[in-house]
Amino acid sequence: MARSPALLLPLFLGFCCPGIHGQEYTVTIRFRDRSIKQPRLGQQLELECETNKEDSSMFWVRMDKSGTLHFIVFITSMSRTTFKEKTQTHTHFEAKKDGRFYRLVVKHLTPQNEGKYFCIMSSNKLLYFSPGHPVYLP
Repeated sequence: MARSPALLLPLFLGFCCPGIHGQEYTVTIRFRDRSIKQPRLGQQLELECETNKEDSSMFWVRMDKSGTLHFIVFITSMSRTTFKEKTQTHTHFEAKKDGRFYRLVVKHLTPQNEGKYFCIMSSNKLLYFSPGHPVYLP
């Protein structure tokens, strides 16, 4: 039963589309430093999600190589963060919001941080998924 959320993610990604109820919200994800092509072990890495809606909340999750989803952090529209340990700070990650940009900092990239990262915008009881962004060491 613990793996069932990972099995549902492709279903949500396939059927959850901006434009529901006439809304045209988008969520894009990328490395903040666009010159990064291949992350390195120990590197600080910053991912950035951009939306076209400022007053929304954002979830950050990672899907590991086996397909298991890992919740990282929730950022409210007022820039408050809650990490998986129900704390506002984390030893491996930082999260912040700046207008329509939601950022996740991986402080020191390790093999345990590898996977596909997703940001999921929550707005008016609907979820909008970014495409997955791969973060793998060479």
